[in-house]
Amino acid sequence: MKELNVISLGVNTLHSVIQQIKRYVEKEVLIKGHSIEEGLNGNFDGKVVLLTGELVFRNASEQIQDASKVIIARRALRYENIEQLFTLKEKTRVLLVNDSKEGCLETIQQLKGHGFQSLSFFPYYPGIKTYESCSIAVTPGESHLVPNDIPQIIDIGNRQVDITTITEIMSELNLLSQRGIVASSEFVSEIIGLTRYLSVLNHKLDHSNLLLTTIFDKFPKALLFCDDQGMITYFNEKTKRMFVDYSLLNADIKDFLGRDFKLQPTYDHEDEVFVLHDHTYIVSIDKVEKDGETICYLIEFENYDTFKQIDTVVRSKLKNKKFIAHYDFTHLYSRSAKMMKTLELAKKMAKRDSTVLIQGESGTGKELLSQAIHNASLRSDQPFVAVNFAALSSILESELFGYEEGAFTGAKKGGKRGLFEEAHRGTIFMDEIGDAPLDLQVKLLRVLQEGVVRRVGGNEQVPIDIRIIAATNVNLEEKVQEGTFRQDLYYRLNVLPLQTLPLRERREDILLMLHHYINKFTNDEVYHVNEFMEKETIEFFQRHPWPGNVRELVNVVEYMVNVKVTNQKIQLSDVPIYLLKEADNQKEPEAKPLCESMLSEEEHVLMIIYLKFGIGRRKLVQELARRGVNIGEGKVKSIIDMLRANQLIQVNRGVRGCTVTEKGKTYVNQLFMGK
Repeated sequence: MKELNVISLGVNTLHSVIQQIKRYVEKEVLIKGHSIEEGLNGNFDGKVVLLTGELVFRNASEQIQDASKVIIARRALRYENIEQLFTLKEKTRVLLVNDSKEGCLETIQQLKGHGFQSLSFFPYYPGIKTYESCSIAVTPGESHLVPNDIPQIIDIGNRQVDITTITEIMSELNLLSQRGIVASSEFVSEIIGLTRYLSVLNHKLDHSNLLLTTIFDKFPKALLFCDDQGMITYFNEKTKRMFVDYSLLNADIKDFLGRDFKLQPTYDHEDEVFVLHDHTYIVSIDKVEKDGETICYLIEFENYDTFKQIDTVVRSKLKNKKFIAHYDFTHLYSRSAKMMKTLELAKKMAKRDSTVLIQGESGTGKELLSQAIHNASLRSDQPFVAVNFAALSSILESELFGYEEGAFTGAKKGGKRGLFEEAHRGTIFMDEIGDAPLDLQVKLLRVLQEGVVRRVGGNEQVPIDIRIIAATNVNLEEKVQEGTFRQDLYYRLNVLPLQTLPLRERREDILLMLHHYINKFTNDEVYHVNEFMEKETIEFFQRHPWPGNVRELVNVVEYMVNVKVTNQKIQLSDVPIYLLKEADNQKEPEAKPLCESMLSEEEHVLMIIYLKFGIGRRKLVQELARRGVNIGEGKVKSIIDMLRANQLIQVNRGVRGCTVTEKGKTYVNQLFMGK
């Protein structure tokens, strides 16, 4: 049996959407509902998933990444429920209540588009800190979210999934042949029902005709109604603009479209391609019936060239969705005066378009800061593309600049766009820029100076408009003096310099971060650090030098959550033993370099395989880089071979190819726990 999974923010919206879809699919489809509010526990691998909005997509993207198809619903207002709004005076202050900020803004835009521009709407949603004082609240089915101090509530009902989304669902589930006519009839019935509803309202309000005209005029296609004899009775503004040379009202449809035109419905979305005066249109016809009697015909026109342009834009936007910055300045919290000063400076830089160079130790949040800068910039709705120069050193040039077909062995047919092209009009974040080879530095300098890229194996200069944010954990001035980094490139990058702070210089944030990440990894089961660990352990963490900075702190918290015994607090003896070694090294007159005071590369690899309960080699390289251990895939392969030879791990096929053996677990316990 076909299956459709519906995911929404709240239960209220979920039930409304499921009830609507059932009208179209009846018993042909098993519909399962899930809400972010109640938690997502379902398995969506290989399933068709319908999301009720963009915010749901951002919250559920990880869980649905293996779905066979993800559809984001377009939702429209239910016009039969908005009669009460006509009773409101002009400039009335209205609190628009919905379950998310995006939902509020979208509903406000739809109401204004339907003729309610005279009302003053103010958004209210869960989590908003301040909101406007109003005596009236309007909500699309979310009355339970209205603040208690609002005396009057106008519930206009949950927004419905529109006909284009219904069609997309049916197409994906291969139901158009059986149920397509139902969707078409429902849609036309809604239009006819709306027409009758507005006719009744005409006796009450002079604005009803304006609302009807606005609804049809804002419809994305050209609409034309004619009676069963072919006489045109109504057409919308889009039709008027599309066929500007014709006088349509009361004309015969055959005089307009030709004597060979047949006034008969097109079923199963077999829309006809129609050529009229050297222009190509997609034409679909629906018969509107009541009690077996034909009331009229609804004819929809869409310019084929416009359709192709929209398709190109949609595909482009879907492609760019993979390049998204997920963090903003609200994720960068601190009690440190120095850190807050750095963040204020970063916010000022975000409003400009100049190149930013972020310098700081590994693990201090340079990429997170770069994402926040992007999301606070004028480019926030454009791609954010991140590239790590240390992790991609062997294939960096083709990844950055792209390549033409046949440029090298293994090049894809048709070539490939590079990351610079993907970042066009957005931001590219160049992490570990200090590791860029000298020959690549020359090409980077040309991109910064000329604003063009040339693909590997190609001759064409492709212009790009990008903002560059670079980051490094090495001293670039020293590398310039050593001759391993170009001076001219350094000055091109160092326009807006930012310095991140190591955790040992912002110790007032240690408890704050421990609290945050404990709650994150335990799904909010713990609310205070004191409930999770002993006082002695807390004091140790506050004194600890944290050479790996925030990244190290996150890893330590994740480790402790995995090994913690229920109803027992974490003691000092429970922390990984390498932390105690790090603390001891800091007490020596001359502290050892970071690479000597932490785990060996082999121990790092074993630790990650242990904590991840198995991991593939490519993911392992990425995880090592995330933890500040930048070693290539070839070196990792050698380490894996050595660990396997020592019977500490076993290697199988698949994404969790490397797993720890019992002997390996014993070694890990001795390493971390001293057991």
